[in-house]
Amino acid sequence: MARADAEARTLALTLVVFGAARAGKSSLLRAIHERIAEEHRGEETPVGGGGDVGLPLDWVPLDLGDVAGWRTRVHLYAVPPEQHADATRRLVLAQADGILFVADAQTSRLEANQDAMAALRGQLVSDSDGRREIPIVFVVTKEDLPEELLLTREVLEAALNRDNAPVFSCNLARGEGVFRALQAVIGSAMRQVIALPPDSE
Repeated sequence: MARADAEARTLALTLVVFGAARAGKSSLLRAIHERIAEEHRGEETPVGGGGDVGLPLDWVPLDLGDVAGWRTRVHLYAVPPEQHADATRRLVLAQADGILFVADAQTSRLEANQDAMAALRGQLVSDSDGRREIPIVFVVTKEDLPEELLLTREVLEAALNRDNAPVFSCNLARGEGVFRALQAVIGSAMRQVIALPPDSE
C-alpha cells in the first residue's frame, strides 16, 4: 500500500510483477535493475534471481528521485502464481499499488497466461475492501520468436485484457520497452494515490 507524506512530498509505491511461470517476471526485474541509472537504484540489495531455487518472490527497490514534485521510491516484487506460493501472493498483492502483468506471447502458453490472470483477478476480488482500483499494465514477452509460434496480439488481448489496459511489447534481453511499461504503471499508480494529473508524470 502506498505511503504518501504530502507535507514532505515523499511517496513510496509497491508494484507487483505477475504472470505465469517462465513468462519473464524475474527477467523483467533484472532488465530494470541492470539498466536503470545507478543513482536510481535503491539502497537495499535486490533479492532473488532466476537461479534461486525455492525463493517465493524477487524484489528490486528503486529510488526515482523527483517525479512530478514527489520524492518517489518504488518496491518491485515478482510473485509466482503457483498455489504453493499462495500466502506470499496474498501478502504482496494486498499491498499493491500497481501491477505489471507479464504475458508470454507463445501460443503454447495461452492457457498458462489465462490461469495466471484468473489467479490474479480472483485474489484482487477476494482482497477488495472498496479501496481504489489497482491499475494493471501488460508486458508482452517472447515476441521475437518465429511468428508461427506466437499468438496474434488480438487473440492475446482478447484472452487477458478485458479492461483495455495499456500493453507494451518488451524484449527483456535487450531491455526494449521495459521502461515505457514501468513509467506507465508508476504514472497510473500515482494518479490513483495522489490524484496526479494525467500529463504530470
